[in-house]
Amino acid sequence: MEVRVWDPEMCCASGVCGPAPDPALIGFQQVVERLKAEGEDVQRYQLSRQPQAFVGMPQVYQLLMQQGAAALPVVTVDGKVVSVGSYPSYAQLKTPRSVTVAAAVEPSGCG
Repeated sequence: MEVRVWDPEMCCASGVCGPAPDPALIGFQQVVERLKAEGEDVQRYQLSRQPQAFVGMPQVYQLLMQQGAAALPVVTVDGKVVSVGSYPSYAQLKTPRSVTVAAAVEPSGCG
């Protein structure tokens, strides 16, 4: 499974930094680490750090043009957008057809 995460701007790559990191971001980072431990291919991108990744994925680029930063995070599984504007759970990523645009947890950035 190939999971790609186009994150909103955060103070670090995972958002789990600073004196009071958002519990939602901690939870999603645990999901990412679990997927990687299972051998899944997981990559995360931030617009200011990897702008070409956003341009290179037409679905993500189109969402950004239509909705702006409110579309982020965008999560894809095997090239298919499975979540817009929130982070999906582990179970939702393992069965991506069940993920909806309003699913999961909205990030609040670093504390």
